[in-house]
Amino acid sequence: MIRKLFTEITEEIFLDKIKDILGLALKAGFLVKGQDSVKRELRKGSRLLILLTSDHSRNVASLLEGYRRRGRCRVIVLDFLTRAHVEEVFSMGRTQILGLPLENGLTSRIEMLVTKGVAAHEQDQDI
Repeated sequence: MIRKLFTEITEEIFLDKIKDILGLALKAGFLVKGQDSVKRELRKGSRLLILLTSDHSRNVASLLEGYRRRGRCRVIVLDFLTRAHVEEVFSMGRTQILGLPLENGLTSRIEMLVTKGVAAHEQDQDI
């Protein structure tokens, strides 16, 4: 799992950029929203980049751990994003989990944004 304190980017800039990327993914139909939808996609064999809010539940984290260990998903906890942000900024309800196909170009843009300046040893740690 990747967990970062965003030292090189402010919360406001980060939210603007992530909102743009997630908005594109939503319009294109690539964004998977909510625990049940993400779980369904993972069970179908989809490989996903999972975005968790900073206030995600332990149940959601434990649901993903087996998939993460088997390489079925990569997980990023977004320190600046809460369930309230998702509801308020993205109009997606109070969801704590979002997913994007790993093969999608928007996924790499999110990973670059989140991991900008991050040392490799700080990535892919346990939830």
